[in-house]
Amino acid sequence: MAPVRSAEIEAVVRRVLQAWRRRDSETMSNLFSDDASLRVIGFDAPERWSGAHEFLGVFRTQAEELPHWDEEVHHVDAFEEGTFGWATLFGTMTTPETQTEIRHSAVLRLEAGTWRIIQWHNAIPVPNEQVFGLELTTTLDDLLSSVLDDGTELPLAASEGTLTLMFTDIVGSTSLAESLGDRAWADLIREHEATLRRITASEGGDVVKLLGDGSMLAFTSARAAVRAAVELQRSFGPAPFDVRIGVHTGEVIRTAADLLGVTVNKAARITSTAAGGEILASSTTMDMVGSMPGIWATNARVVALKGLEGTHPVVSVRWT
Repeated sequence: MAPVRSAEIEAVVRRVLQAWRRRDSETMSNLFSDDASLRVIGFDAPERWSGAHEFLGVFRTQAEELPHWDEEVHHVDAFEEGTFGWATLFGTMTTPETQTEIRHSAVLRLEAGTWRIIQWHNAIPVPNEQVFGLELTTTLDDLLSSVLDDGTELPLAASEGTLTLMFTDIVGSTSLAESLGDRAWADLIREHEATLRRITASEGGDVVKLLGDGSMLAFTSARAAVRAAVELQRSFGPAPFDVRIGVHTGEVIRTAADLLGVTVNKAARITSTAAGGEILASSTTMDMVGSMPGIWATNARVVALKGLEGTHPVVSVRWT
C-alpha cells in the first residue's frame, strides 16, 4: 500500500492548533493518544513529555500562563498509509510581543477507527549559520540554481519543456473546516479532489499535487488549461466555498516527482493574487490561447508578485 494524501489527517492536525489556541484540554485529550508511548516535544529545550498524563498536565498549567497568541497556518502536508499517518504544518505565531515562523510535525495512528496523535513536535527554525557556522543549500530551488549557475547537469532524472500550470486554492479553508467539523470537511475535500481529477483528466492534464485545500495541475496545452479552469469554476459554483485559480505558461523542469522552476513560482503567486471565484491568468497564457468561444479576458492589469522582480501583466478570465 502506497502513502496517499489524507484530508482526515490534515483536519486532525489543524484541530490540534485550534484547541491549543483555545486552551481546550478536553479536545486535546481526544486528539492525542492515551498510550504510554505518546511523545510531545515543545519549543523550549526542557519540553519533552511522555504519555498523555504528563503532557496534558503541563498543557493545562501552560494554558493559564500563556499570553494571548494566534497562529496562521500557511501550508499543511498530510499522508496516510494503512494504520499510520503523518503531517507537517508551517505557520506564523503572533503574540502581543512577537511574530515568529513556526513548524510542527505529527505522527498519527488509527485507534478504534479514529486518527490520534502519537508524536507531536514544535519547532522554530534558526539559520544554519547559527548552528553550523556557515550557509548551506536549503531548498531544491537553491540546489537547482547553483547547478545551473555552474553549467553542470542536473543531479536528477529531469527534462525541460513548456507547460501551462494551474494552481487552485479554497479561500478561507481554515475557518470553513472548523465550522463544518472534521468528518464533513474530509468528505468535502474528497469530493473536491475527485472533481479536480476528473476535469483535469478530461482536458488531458496531470494532477501534480493535491494540497488538501488546493492543487497544482499541469497541461501541455494552454487552451486546455483555460477550458479546465472554467469548467472547474462552473463545477465549484454550488460548493460552500470560493476557489481562486491562477494560470501561467512557461518553461519548467520536470523530475520524476515534481515540477521546478520560475514558472511554477509565478503560477503559484498569480493564484495568491486572485480573488475568490476568479480565474487569473498571465498575459503569456492568454496570448497563446487567443480567441475561444464563450471565454474571454477582462480586467487587464499589472501586479507585483512576491519573490519575483518587477510587475507582471495578468487578466481575469470570464465565461458564459
